[in-house]
Amino acid sequence: MPTPSSTVHPVYAVVGADRFLRHEALVGILRTLAPETDSLGPTRVDGENAPLADILDEVRTPSLLGGRRVVVVDDADECITANRAALERYCSAPAEGGCLILLCDSMPKTTRLRKIIAAGGAVIECEALKGRAVIAWIVRRAKETYGKRVSDAAAQRLKEHLGDALGWLDVELAKLAAYVGDRPEITPSDIEAATGEHREEKVFAVIDAVSSGDTPRALKQWEQVLTTDRAAPGRAIAGLAWSVRRLLETRREWEQGADLGGLARRMFTDPETLKRRLEQTSVDQLREQQRDLLTADIAVKTGLSTVDVAVERFIVKHSACVRTTRSKVG
Repeated sequence: MPTPSSTVHPVYAVVGADRFLRHEALVGILRTLAPETDSLGPTRVDGENAPLADILDEVRTPSLLGGRRVVVVDDADECITANRAALERYCSAPAEGGCLILLCDSMPKTTRLRKIIAAGGAVIECEALKGRAVIAWIVRRAKETYGKRVSDAAAQRLKEHLGDALGWLDVELAKLAAYVGDRPEITPSDIEAATGEHREEKVFAVIDAVSSGDTPRALKQWEQVLTTDRAAPGRAIAGLAWSVRRLLETRREWEQGADLGGLARRMFTDPETLKRRLEQTSVDQLREQQRDLLTADIAVKTGLSTVDVAVERFIVKHSACVRTTRSKVG
């Protein structure tokens, strides 16, 4: 059994509304924990539905093969609100052989729970970036992650295309790094040439097929993405996750009465196609797809899986889930 590290904490709170930054922080935590984590790897649970008793039982249960039990609670805000006192008690005396990681939109500094976690564990802030901070992030990310120079003007152009969503900006940086090849710099003209509306339709073709329960078509669409986009493997999971997240956000806006035509223009499609996409998959199914893609991304980044295997498993699982749901309804 590995010797416990002084840099590992029994409880983490990863706080912030930006899911990409939360995910990046989680990957960093799991890399630190990797030498001590049990052979089954981290367990991820849905904080909106999983009972706290089950979560704490999971993190307290000793591993039969040795190693630390790691439990990640996605969207933990409701769980925290409903079980604050119990969480305060647990975090004051956490299980020695476990690690509890709470991913949440907010945890005010004045709350007792946050003070307890900060004292005996770690609180990681993930504040969303805006304006010039996004441009600086693009420049830094391109250099540190992809080994490419990006001028402020090029970063501004990319931001104009995609907005402030760091997850999709990172996906495009991976694509652009592959597009320029050995050249050390990504220029504004590269961004104009490689970043366009067609990229969303390619990815949505995969999601469409999954949402229709058509496994062969989804796999074929994925093969076409790989054939026509040499950067696809490097950005596959992030691109799919971003597309699912946008579809989920769009569905929520539509349910709240937003104009379908305006939503369709933003999604680079027509109202009829968007309506079909929104009606094919429930909010719960889209949320589960999000969680599975994030889990797959962590598995790839920590060496537990490959991109091809992770994407194919996602396609097979979720297209089969759609068919099963429809057969029950029928």
